[in-house]
Amino acid sequence: MSWPKTAAWWFMMLLAFAIGVYALSYFYFPDMIDPEFKTRFDAIPWSARLHIFPGGLALIVGAFQFHSGLRERWTNIHRNCGRAYVVFVLSGAMGGLLLAWHAPHSPATRLGFASLAVVWFYSGAMAYFAIRAGNIALHRQWMIRSYALTLAAVTLRIQLPLYQGALGMSFDEAYAIVAWFCWIPNLIIAEWFFNQAPLRLNRPAV
Repeated sequence: MSWPKTAAWWFMMLLAFAIGVYALSYFYFPDMIDPEFKTRFDAIPWSARLHIFPGGLALIVGAFQFHSGLRERWTNIHRNCGRAYVVFVLSGAMGGLLLAWHAPHSPATRLGFASLAVVWFYSGAMAYFAIRAGNIALHRQWMIRSYALTLAAVTLRIQLPLYQGALGMSFDEAYAIVAWFCWIPNLIIAEWFFNQAPLRLNRPAV
């Protein structure tokens, strides 16, 4: 990869790894978790576990899938990690859908997170079906969409304190906004990327 792409990958990797480890710490170091999240997750522990554990792993594993050097040198590892990533996404999305119905107060908050869960599940499934059909280019597009949605965990934790600190919003008010803005801009950026560098969708698998 060129140095700008390498730098961008490392930046993404560090953010994904940090938030992924933070998510997994819910199970081992619960005192590290934001009290607002911990209170809500403790009320619905099994749904939280179904979302948080695979979601954290998807963040970490998915980042490695975008390093072209790793992808080309260790093809079998890339494939196995890809299979694991899809399982993590499908599981995490189902947990996210269950959590969405327990989101605080506002129907807009619940609908935002429920929409994210459905689109996240769909993107992971489509990435799997594309590679099974041998369409590598289409698989890559769906994987980019899927990981853009996985990164909603990162953008949520960047946006939430900004809304609370800079705009003086309560947690619930800020949460209603990030329920939509943690993932829609990510998806728009992914689609913009496709328009800048269109892929040939009919390229067969080698």
